[in-house]
Amino acid sequence: MKRVLALVSLLAASPLALLAQAAAPATVKKVSLLQELSSPFILPLWACSGLIVYLVIDLYLKSGSKQFVPPADLDILRTYFRAGDYHGAYAWTAKNTGSVAAVAHAGIKHATGGKTASEDAMGAAIIGENSKFQNKIAYLSVIGVIAPMVGLTGTVVGMIQAFAAMGAAGAADPSKLSGAIGHVLHATAAGLAVAIPAFVFYYLLRNRVSHQIHELSLAINDLFRCYPYEHMKDVSFEGGEHVAATPNWITGAAPVDAPAARA
Repeated sequence: MKRVLALVSLLAASPLALLAQAAAPATVKKVSLLQELSSPFILPLWACSGLIVYLVIDLYLKSGSKQFVPPADLDILRTYFRAGDYHGAYAWTAKNTGSVAAVAHAGIKHATGGKTASEDAMGAAIIGENSKFQNKIAYLSVIGVIAPMVGLTGTVVGMIQAFAAMGAAGAADPSKLSGAIGHVLHATAAGLAVAIPAFVFYYLLRNRVSHQIHELSLAINDLFRCYPYEHMKDVSFEGGEHVAATPNWITGAAPVDAPAARA
């Protein structure tokens, strides 16, 4: 009960105390904004800000239309497909990086198993390409959640310091609380200033990548629209050879772990 009355008295006396402080000469050491933003609870937010800048620039550049679905790559693959040089297309996709090459490589490799096998392989490859971007984008969401918590931690610590100073100096001298209150306000504001852009860029980049994944699917479907799956049954590509043989109970072959017969 005594603590409640003391808090009510402080709130009632604060306006008068602040007016007295404004009239009296300043005796508190001034702290610059840079010093406030260098407090231990704000330094992690600086690191988060740098990470946001890196992720946004990296993801934005890599998720552009010409970078995600390069027209030059599609033209090269169309040239191979028109000539029926699927071995050449397979070799080219194996040597080149990028989403188009990765998905086309999976489709050509598994085309020997039929249309369904090829489409399933390309679908899995597209999911893999999407995951590469979404995993990075998820860090923006993590930062958006963590940043306010870091700011809240600074707020709580600042409030602890404020009440400790209040107990030591009394409510009549609120100037001694200014340093702790400054930490409270700067930590809270810094946490929100980091979290809000992180969430904004999270949704913008997520939608941008989803759109490019859709464009990639359309481009690959158009490329394999008239693919001659019926002629690929007995074809073997380098690195994509079949490893599954006829069951040994049909062929009569010995199990792999059976001891070799002595001559």
